[in-house]
Amino acid sequence: MNADNFRRFAPMAAADASPLYAALAEQAADDARLRAVFEGPEPGSADDRPVTLAFAAMHRVLADHPDDALAAYYASLGGDRAPDAELAKAFEAFVFDHRDRIETLLATADLQSNEPLRAAQLRPAFGWAQAGLGRALGLIEVGTSAGLLLHPERYGYEYVFGDGSVLERPPAAGSDPRDDVVGPVLRCEMRGAATAKALAPLIAKDLRISSRVGLDLNPLNPADAENRAWLRAQVWPEEADRRARLDAALAMAVRYPARLRKGDAVAILPAAVGTVSAPAVPCVFVSNTLAHFDADGRAAFVELIRALGARQDLVLIVKEPDSVGLGLFAPRAVADPAVPGVETLGAVLYQAGRERCFSLGTAGPRGAWLDWAPAML
Repeated sequence: MNADNFRRFAPMAAADASPLYAALAEQAADDARLRAVFEGPEPGSADDRPVTLAFAAMHRVLADHPDDALAAYYASLGGDRAPDAELAKAFEAFVFDHRDRIETLLATADLQSNEPLRAAQLRPAFGWAQAGLGRALGLIEVGTSAGLLLHPERYGYEYVFGDGSVLERPPAAGSDPRDDVVGPVLRCEMRGAATAKALAPLIAKDLRISSRVGLDLNPLNPADAENRAWLRAQVWPEEADRRARLDAALAMAVRYPARLRKGDAVAILPAAVGTVSAPAVPCVFVSNTLAHFDADGRAAFVELIRALGARQDLVLIVKEPDSVGLGLFAPRAVADPAVPGVETLGAVLYQAGRERCFSLGTAGPRGAWLDWAPAML
């Protein structure tokens, strides 16, 4: 993380409504001693670390010191102080007072944010797959983090359309009437020509999920208090709605635990697919994961999916930037590469060994919006 990394990050943080992180990034850009903490023991050795990892590590440590002067600037910790002339002193003092723990987190932790709002974008795709196959789905998520997207039928949904109409589905209640743990309601802006009437059949019909398993190099058990604390630390201080949504989703995931498996996806995916019992169909899905694979890893993933699909019926749901998602399978691009922040939602369907690619629409980052427009490619 050199000075330029922080300087590029500052306007992005300001645009994303985090004046605190914008101010901290500007200070770090001008202070080599602070940057040395975030870089690690060898200067320049961590230039590829994202700035967000540094701020997440600091946020995590600060959560254990809510009386520190710096916490007064963090809305997530009950603070209400805007960046001012005293912020720089508080920032510097905190970093150097807790340098060892911050450096340990930077050396051992990974960014593994698990945004449950993405389930609102994936939910119509699961409904579409179930309707087309006429069979239950065995969900297998690649890059699962804490597995919060493995519970799409337990969330509530509000899809808000441009004409003012709203398609709603309440969260599913537990089988025990005494159980008051339910998933949060996920609100998603709808763009494009899709109407509530067109989307309703995919949302109103119950999902039939036969099994669910998440795969990750380092899965985070949501029942573990430190894992929950790390996930919360990755939410920016001003994002109160996102933090409340994460807390509710984590509580639901603890109440209804899914199987989480550790390992390289290409190595352990075949075994996960093998656990889906007929007549259910394996539904592998990836959301903002393949971009973290290198080119060889993505090629191996595509080859494996095609090999598995040649042997049995299977569906792959992808929500990724086009070039590292559906574009690995599809004959033509869907999203305009010149428009930043647009992801393609798509499906690759295997039936009787035949591969068919479908664009299901485009989507915004972190579940922000969805343009539902299914078409075969």
